[in-house]
Amino acid sequence: MNYRVFFIFLTLFFSTFIAKADEGMWLPYLMSNSQIEAMQKLGLSIPFDSIYNPDKPSLKDAVVALDDGSCTAEFVSPEGLLLTNHHCGYENIQYHSTVEHDYLRDGFWAKTKAEELPNPGKTATILIDAKDLTDRFLALFNDTISEEQRTFIVDSLSAVIQDSVKKATKYDASVESFFEGNKYFLFITQTFKDVRLVGAPPSAIGKFGGDTDNWMWPRHTGDFSIFRVYCAPDGSPAEYSKENVPFKPKKYLKISLAGVSDKDFAMIMGYPGHTDRYMTSYGIKQIEDYKNPVITEVRGIKQDIWKKEMQRDPKIQIQYAAKYSESSNYWKYSIGQNEGLKHQNVIENREKLETIFSDWVSKDSIKRKSYKKTLPMLQASYMLTNSITRSSTIAEETVLAGADLPLFILNMYFYFYNLDEKNKDTDSYKETIKNIEEKADEFYKDFDAGVDEKVFAAMLKYYIDNINEKRRAMNSEILPKKFNGDYEEYSSKLYSGTIFRDKDAFMKALLKGDIKKINKDKFLDFTTKVLTSYFELTSLLGQFDVAIDKSMRNYEKALFQIFPNKDFYPDANSTFRLTYGSVGNYDPSDAVVYDYKTTLKGVMEKEDPGNPDFEVPERLKELYKEKDFGRYADPKGYMPICFITNNDITGGNSGSPVMNKDGNLIGLAFDSNWEAMTGDLAYEPKLQKTICVDIRYVLFVIDKYAGAENLIREMTFE
Repeated sequence: MNYRVFFIFLTLFFSTFIAKADEGMWLPYLMSNSQIEAMQKLGLSIPFDSIYNPDKPSLKDAVVALDDGSCTAEFVSPEGLLLTNHHCGYENIQYHSTVEHDYLRDGFWAKTKAEELPNPGKTATILIDAKDLTDRFLALFNDTISEEQRTFIVDSLSAVIQDSVKKATKYDASVESFFEGNKYFLFITQTFKDVRLVGAPPSAIGKFGGDTDNWMWPRHTGDFSIFRVYCAPDGSPAEYSKENVPFKPKKYLKISLAGVSDKDFAMIMGYPGHTDRYMTSYGIKQIEDYKNPVITEVRGIKQDIWKKEMQRDPKIQIQYAAKYSESSNYWKYSIGQNEGLKHQNVIENREKLETIFSDWVSKDSIKRKSYKKTLPMLQASYMLTNSITRSSTIAEETVLAGADLPLFILNMYFYFYNLDEKNKDTDSYKETIKNIEEKADEFYKDFDAGVDEKVFAAMLKYYIDNINEKRRAMNSEILPKKFNGDYEEYSSKLYSGTIFRDKDAFMKALLKGDIKKINKDKFLDFTTKVLTSYFELTSLLGQFDVAIDKSMRNYEKALFQIFPNKDFYPDANSTFRLTYGSVGNYDPSDAVVYDYKTTLKGVMEKEDPGNPDFEVPERLKELYKEKDFGRYADPKGYMPICFITNNDITGGNSGSPVMNKDGNLIGLAFDSNWEAMTGDLAYEPKLQKTICVDIRYVLFVIDKYAGAENLIREMTFE
């Protein structure tokens, strides 16, 4: 390729590769003046330091990470009231549900603070400050150190820095790397451990559309739930206690009832979980061919069993609701991602970028010698791990975490390992027993041995039928020959003979200190064999991961040089991010145009009493018939439900606040659209949308549907 052709090719490709105004999960502390100007051109009307400022209250103080970043939430009152998604609170709603008090079916509303429900293990984390430590880390590296030495340096220095922050302040600290180790940041945070359930609509509102509408637009889902953060009387984080008081945040969001219009500015802040936007074509091919097909097939089998059992028994319906929802979400995501990879030419576009990289290296092969092996190393590493990745995915999805009991037993085994009957009277022994009891209570509450046995048999069959030939040699240990391939019989034998089948039997043996009996359990023997096989796979993958990590660090470092004028954003890793864009419709295919908003009329049009995904509560139908929307109706008279923007989000952003040009709350982000399911790997500017529940629908449900005026009175409106 001659220089002129290369320049034209580079210019054309750069125009598609450069981040658009609506692309990017940005670290606010790294945003350039040009990006801030871009936000202002889109409509932002408030100073940037009112959005992010570590020295005084700003919007970032109103946004929290729930459960270590699994979701996002925002303060909407001076009394620590939090809004997030229904699906983010789903497990907690399910935790408190019984056949007699089914909050999943009927909803839950605390009319007083005394009625708010504690949630063991649930956390809310606030970002206090972030500091760039890149120079401090990079000064310790050179071209002669090995990857093992580099890892040791990073881990050691990180530990020293984190410990020093914790000793000097009342806060937590973590050091995170970005761009595969090309940048390092310190995050100072505060985590609250008393987070109580305040309100949730019935699933017929909060999960309307179910699996059918999941990842789809148009959407008519009131995907919200309400929590409150509590703290010790002095304002510090504390475990649940009746003496705790509502937390008073530095900042809470004011709410706009003005609604949204086409092209309105929209800003989202939150904690996106994980993306691989810089992954090469080789890694994407591995996901497409060796991971996603396994996930979709295995989870489909498991979910079919669960669904049949859930339909049979109301108790099982409640026990498995959260598990089913979590499993089916990623099942459908994997299907959509593979479809998107084919339709959006993601691999072909990455190959073009890799061509640019190779040509750049060849232009100065002496000066850029260190980059010469980057792509060949990545290509070889992925090629050599394709089969291993498939096998490890099969093991993870089937015999390791397919049924519930194997993983629970493995988790308990690590506790048993620390138990020594000679030390039964020590505080350490008693603390371990207490931890086991708590884990057992949590597990057995949502466990049915009969259901799990059926899942286990199906998972074991899939494992043995699909694992590669080299691994198949071990199957005589996993499924003994005397059972002659009868998975049901073997499963029945394991489940009927294990003390882990029943909480009482397990706890009786544990409290008697009969650790030998536990260690001789045949199901424990099975799980340790499975784990041994799995560790062999992950150990092999780990050896190649070292080469992949180093090569990706070089690759991303080179991209900074190839595109020196580009603002790069790092892949998501559950750290605080900002994304900006605007409200607007899109046309996903020929002759199809989707409007940017949906209304309550659409709920009534979708109603299908015979389909649990599309049941509509009678109270909601009454309000619709009477047009009793209160002050939450659009000026044109309709009741808004959802809207879409072109903001760039991913998992972890669920529950994130969607704010207007004035920084006021207009909605909650809760999903992405089907046509852009490749979003974790590549942003598609023409198709990618964030699906948001309109704050007016949230308030309508709280106020007019539930009559929870006590919550409305806490909020501030603009």
